Amino acid sequence: MAKKPARKPARKAASRKAPASIKRRSMKDFCIDMHTHIRVGPLLDYVRHNPIKGDGPGTEDWFAASSISGLGERDKALWPMLTDPKVRLREMDRQGVDIQVISTNYPVTCYWMDAHKGLEAARVTNDTIAEFCAAKPDRFVGIGSMPLQDPIRAARELERCVKELGLRGAWINSNIRAKDLGEQEFRPFWAKAQELDVPVFVHPLGTTDITRLKKFFLWNTIGQPYEEALAMTSLVYEGIMDDYPKLKVCICHGGGYLPYYIGRSDHAYEGNSAHQQDKAKKKPSQYLKRFFYDTVIFDPDMLPYLVKKAGASQVMMGSDWPLVRTDAVGYVRRAKGISEADKQRIMWKNTAEFLKIPL
Repeated sequence: MAKKPARKPARKAASRKAPASIKRRSMKDFCIDMHTHIRVGPLLDYVRHNPIKGDGPGTEDWFAASSISGLGERDKALWPMLTDPKVRLREMDRQGVDIQVISTNYPVTCYWMDAHKGLEAARVTNDTIAEFCAAKPDRFVGIGSMPLQDPIRAARELERCVKELGLRGAWINSNIRAKDLGEQEFRPFWAKAQELDVPVFVHPLGTTDITRLKKFFLWNTIGQPYEEALAMTSLVYEGIMDDYPKLKVCICHGGGYLPYYIGRSDHAYEGNSAHQQDKAKKKPSQYLKRFFYDTVIFDPDMLPYLVKKAGASQVMMGSDWPLVRTDAVGYVRRAKGISEADKQRIMWKNTAEFLKIPL
């Protein structure tokens, strides 16, 4: 019998109230980091007892073996930052970050597992995130992992996360066992996210098209932006963004490739693909303002471009910390061509509104 992940009973839910200490801080320099990760020890133990089998979609073959080894070595070096709230708080103070949005990363979604095991993995992950956030509820806000190999279970787990654990949204992969996010079977989950009025954060874990991307860390540098473009395109063309008009979706890493090459999609939509217009009511570029984005795009020229295309109200400061160690705060503050008012929106106001963080 497969070992169940260890779960502590009666974990304290994340707080929904902002304490006075937050309210007294100068909002001019305030910062909320939308994109950060922790590791969940009980989940890693569970995965060891429920390993990936075979190859193809949903397996570690989506990551090159050398990359898996590299991730393990990196985690060892970063483990205190990935697991200890006190260490994390010291680093946040050093960076000038007031609040972090806490999510997990590899192997969080566990989509290779059957539906029952996938739910167990998600529940232990989400309980741990809530417990982590409860260690300092004025500085940590959590979003939960969803077992989307079963959309009905995922919808129920989202409701539990919001109503029982105090988490403020969902974290999902860019595809579910090589199925695109907009496909019909996943609609119960999207409907529940709209009903609860909580956002969904889309974050790829490698890529399904791994054959040519095993060398040079390409599964990450090329494959993940490609996955993000596919996720956005699926949600547009399958009608999700039209059929759920109040749905809030954030695509990490600045939306991948799509916002920066959207003209080609518009050309195809308007010129030669009647089937593209079957469910998507507008050309693709008109949906850019429906999505939200983080600022993990590195190139200083691209942030003003993203703001121009999507609008300053749709962009949120993010670091991918501690897995990416850059000056994410300075990246936004030094950006050229963005007004100070818009920088404040990006630094904290948009995320506070997106996740309903009372400040």
